[in-house]
Amino acid sequence: VEEQHGSWCGFKAGEVIDDHDAALGYVLQHYPDLLPSFVGLPAAAQKSIRFTQCKMEYNMGWLVQAEAPPGALLSTLRRTVQSGNASQQDIAFYFV
Repeated sequence: VEEQHGSWCGFKAGEVIDDHDAALGYVLQHYPDLLPSFVGLPAAAQKSIRFTQCKMEYNMGWLVQAEAPPGALLSTLRRTVQSGNASQQDIAFYFV
């Protein structure tokens, strides 16, 4: 995480982001010009793509194989939706 960005999603300034989803989310937020196909999208589409990189703690395999109770599987997503930080478009795109 660059010093000028301070902390980001639980990572401190100067810390290496060791999670590939979080790293992509960081690049999408702070360096979108590095990804021409992303930066050329409408703002609403960019927002939906950024949303997919959030830490929802959702695992499709757990759902398909019934390996986790609903609370563990969907609690973070539920809190995000209830907070108003997710549009219907964001949620639909996340599950595609």
